[in-house]
Amino acid sequence: MSRRTRTSHGGIHTPELACYHATHDFSGGLMTIANRMAITPDTLRKKLDPAQQTHKVSLAEAMQILKITADHRILDSICASVGVNWFAPSDVPDCPADLDVLHTGNNLIRSASELISELERSLENGDIDADERARIDLRLMNLAKAGHAIDQTAARFETTS
Repeated sequence: MSRRTRTSHGGIHTPELACYHATHDFSGGLMTIANRMAITPDTLRKKLDPAQQTHKVSLAEAMQILKITADHRILDSICASVGVNWFAPSDVPDCPADLDVLHTGNNLIRSASELISELERSLENGDIDADERARIDLRLMNLAKAGHAIDQTAARFETTS
């Protein structure tokens, strides 16, 4: 992990900040990502710095970072910014067994519980700030993904007639 100067609030970030965290959390960090992208580490550092106004990560560069890191925070941020959700059907086994069904159902219940707990923590002081909202949004997105996993699991058991 490379040195990081910005902390994560644990929720959904802007796409730029998601790329920042994905890069800095990746094994080998910024140096490894810059080398794979064939740009200098200093240039990538400037592009990822939210305070830097002269350099910005392009869509193509964000896609490169996503391909290298496979960091779901980038997809979460892009999807959240346009009000959609993503789900990878490949996360559900092709031939789920009983324990897979139980795991999928338990994940749905856990996701719902985490959303309610996050809302409860956020409301302890009577209002919800931007960081709390970002964490609520992430829990809501995870709940929607868990719902899609239930649907895909059920689909795996459907018979064609």
